Amino acid sequence: MKSFNNAIDRRTFLRQSISASLAAAVVAGKPGLLLAQDQACIPQDMPRTLVNVMLQGGADFRYLFMPSPGHPDTEYLSLLWSARRSLYSEAYANYEQMFDNEYLLTADPLSGQEFGIHSRAAWLHSQFNDGRLAIVANAYCGRNRRHDQSILNADAGEPDYAALNFDRDGWGGRLVEQLGGTVNTVELGNSVTTFNKGTVQGNRLARVLHAQDMRSLALPEAEAGAPASRRSILARALRAYYEARGPEVSVDKPGSWPYHTFFQHNTALRTFAAEVDAKLASCIPLPDELLELQLSNPDFAQQARNLFDVCQVPSELSLGVVSMSYGGWDTHNNQAAEIGSNLADVFGRGGGLDTAMTAIETLPAAEQPASGQLVFYFASDFGRQLIANGAAGTDHGSGTYSMLLGHAVCGGVYGEMFPLHESRPDSEGRIPLQTPGADIEGLTSTDRILSEAVDWVGSELGAGVFPDSAQGGLEPGVSLASLFAG
Repeated sequence: MKSFNNAIDRRTFLRQSISASLAAAVVAGKPGLLLAQDQACIPQDMPRTLVNVMLQGGADFRYLFMPSPGHPDTEYLSLLWSARRSLYSEAYANYEQMFDNEYLLTADPLSGQEFGIHSRAAWLHSQFNDGRLAIVANAYCGRNRRHDQSILNADAGEPDYAALNFDRDGWGGRLVEQLGGTVNTVELGNSVTTFNKGTVQGNRLARVLHAQDMRSLALPEAEAGAPASRRSILARALRAYYEARGPEVSVDKPGSWPYHTFFQHNTALRTFAAEVDAKLASCIPLPDELLELQLSNPDFAQQARNLFDVCQVPSELSLGVVSMSYGGWDTHNNQAAEIGSNLADVFGRGGGLDTAMTAIETLPAAEQPASGQLVFYFASDFGRQLIANGAAGTDHGSGTYSMLLGHAVCGGVYGEMFPLHESRPDSEGRIPLQTPGADIEGLTSTDRILSEAVDWVGSELGAGVFPDSAQGGLEPGVSLASLFAG
């Protein structure tokens, strides 16, 4: 193998290093680096976009939603209160007092049934009242209670998938393949999950963009005002090396040379990131509300900022579908404190989604406002058991509630919100609300729900992304055909 000095003429290397230094000095302090920063921020058409929000750990949505004290079946209410009493403050004398302090009353527009949404999720409550939140009761994304398998089931969109094999495609990856062209999944969290992966084995990440920080996608460059720092020296040297050596190896090395990948990635990342940086620099800066957003989970605050920026540059990203995540929902102990901060971060007033969507609503639009082109789908590993455990928490269950949120959603409750059979003896004479280990009975498979959501993105795409969804479970008497307005 040739030495570095033989491969690149020393004079060429120094000349390119100096050029990089001068360029860095000229644009010091500006994003975009070597691109002009005076590009106009022309509003773009925002495509219909699903945002998959994975709540890792198994969220207890029966804690998020509770029946009103006026529930017509007093026996059901009494048994539910007895089963879950330890999740709430001992100061509450009865269910009504607890509900009045912990929940915000609302009513299902489809049935008129009253119920409560936890007060820490006040933004979610407002979205339901505005008709933008669909709650699918008695849903299931898997048939087990293991985190690893259930998260894989949720990401794959296959509730009956039994193999623990993470080298496989996810429903987000399949969706962008169905959309065709150069459309990508955009991951806003700190790791790329199975959800994003495509169907081509050995190249499953070909259509994935990992945007952990939309304002820092580019490779490191020289520090503004510190041209002699170690970072600046290394950044200039690396840029000069790749720019000088790249054309040589493309000619001198065979196509099978494995290190071509490094040069290809360097070129692609510098070009792509520079385009995104330049576009964002010419568009609306992050609003103060997002810049100063403080959440219990700082990573989710960053994802909220990323979501705002994604909506400014959908064309540059070739946006197809978005992935977000929030961990910490495995509430075996002290559930009220743990889930309370989670609910506030994700669903609360001034939380991540409220702040992001408020800012997104201000973005200039080419035709359809970006805020109207987003639909959020909230997933979790599984639900929790009906009866609280001895540590003021809940243990793993299976059935849960699925939620879809957006302007295009026909809000309401789909399914029996609080199934009365939970307070009745089953075929073996056991009453679920008095039986340790009993959980919400999963009746509607999440692939059926998601197939409807994908059909909203593109007509008849659902069957391609979820080919087995027609055979999935569906609660008797429930239709999902009206989940979307069109």
